[in-house]
Amino acid sequence: MKRNKLYKGNILDAPIMFDKSYLNLSSFYFFYFAALGAFLPFWPLYLNYKNFNAYEIGIITGVMIGTKIIAPNIWGWISDKTGLRHRVIQFGTLSCFVIFTFASSIETAFNMAILIFFFSFFWNASLPQFEAVTMNTLGSSYNKYSQIRLWGSLGFILSVLSLSLLTNKFGIKVVPICILSFLFLTFLTTLFIRNSSIDKKSHNDSLLSVVFKPVVLGILLSCFLMQLSHGPFYAFFAIYLSENNYSTNLIGIIWSLGVIAEILIFMKISSWIPKYGLQNLFIISFVFAFTRWLLISFFVDNIIIVIIATLFHAVTYGMYHAVSISLIHEHFTGELQGRGQALYSSISFGLGGSIGSFYSGYFWELSGGSAVYLYASLFAFLGFIVSFILVKSSNRHI
Repeated sequence: MKRNKLYKGNILDAPIMFDKSYLNLSSFYFFYFAALGAFLPFWPLYLNYKNFNAYEIGIITGVMIGTKIIAPNIWGWISDKTGLRHRVIQFGTLSCFVIFTFASSIETAFNMAILIFFFSFFWNASLPQFEAVTMNTLGSSYNKYSQIRLWGSLGFILSVLSLSLLTNKFGIKVVPICILSFLFLTFLTTLFIRNSSIDKKSHNDSLLSVVFKPVVLGILLSCFLMQLSHGPFYAFFAIYLSENNYSTNLIGIIWSLGVIAEILIFMKISSWIPKYGLQNLFIISFVFAFTRWLLISFFVDNIIIVIIATLFHAVTYGMYHAVSISLIHEHFTGELQGRGQALYSSISFGLGGSIGSFYSGYFWELSGGSAVYLYASLFAFLGFIVSFILVKSSNRHI
């Protein structure tokens, strides 16, 4: 594997967990997703505690996700053109910490949406560029990505469990303080990142020529539909369970079970990719997503079925994301790495996630949560059709 200026040594040398480069990469994922673990289940509950209605929560969540449509591409362009990817990551995480210090003092939905807009604009500076750093470090062994990324899932689950206990004891008002703490720790981990070299000779295509290849369009459209289907989950799943008499502690446990399953699949996916191929695993993830939302829609009163559906998160996010990152890395090479990962983030988590939040809030007010999850299952099914027809990979089955 070609070594770059970012890290010394081979990240895949055994024992991997004691390799300095592995620890540096993993620590960022751990605290970044710990912050996200405080956000996803508990931020909507905090907004509800602040007396925002479902429509306002949908707008605020949509604004946060919607900045991913543009922001990652701006930061990706800056990173690829300047070669200062590490500075972009550091600046983004520090800005998030500073901006979020004002969150607990906001009382109106409009002002909260403005703060979240600026917060999310800088939040989106770091992860896509760090994904490019990780994949660039792994080189041809990119199927090992999941062994590093699983620490993000571990951070997420520990955050969810911790906040479940803290909110039970001190109330939902502690959420902003916890998020702020994780944001600061995330920034600290970026101080260990050094600049990385970019191989500008490893591709001959322009960004647009790559994007408009049918297979790449298929990947991006499928990812958009997957995140569109996840809109009700990220914005309203905690509220949906709460409305159906699930306690805050039980909601945290259910979220944690999904992430535990995600961690387990991250441990296995590096061996599955060569065995079953990126294309097949990608398509399967949509089948699980379609089934997951149907179960949640029809059987929310049955805790066993809700738990089973939640365990599907291992496939609909864990496997899906690891495979998507690899597919993007396969098609966007060299100087296009940062912008490729940014485009994946903006089209899927940005455009798909924001529209998902907007339609969730709107239809939640009109028809209730059960109907919204039926829409989610429809979008997942459309993603299955697109991925089955268009998505191809050079790593189909080895």
